[in-house]
Amino acid sequence: MIRYERIIALLKCLLAAYIVTGLMLASLAVLLYKLQLSENTVEIGIVVVYIISSLLSGLFFSKGAKNRRFLWGMLAGAAYFLIICAVSIAMEPEFNFLSNSCLTTMAICVGSGMLGGMLG
Repeated sequence: MIRYERIIALLKCLLAAYIVTGLMLASLAVLLYKLQLSENTVEIGIVVVYIISSLLSGLFFSKGAKNRRFLWGMLAGAAYFLIICAVSIAMEPEFNFLSNSCLTTMAICVGSGMLGGMLG
């Protein structure tokens, strides 16, 4: 029963994280349109979105844990990243999972989730 509750909690946290992601990316798109931001600025904005969303998912998911919250946060960050990869593979079949940008994104998501777990 406890495992089922944790899975439901993870799904709720991921849903919240993707709502935050959607809102932040929409805000970034408006800023891009209005301010004509450079490509580097947009890339930094996307990384910030990953950091904040993974941190929040780790923070909220670790709230229900009694110990080893950083591991629960890492799990939430990893799940967030895996969904990003699944969508990327669905959209672009030639997606390279072992590219530098993908591995960097994985480290950012897992690390931010871990930090959120430690703060929770």
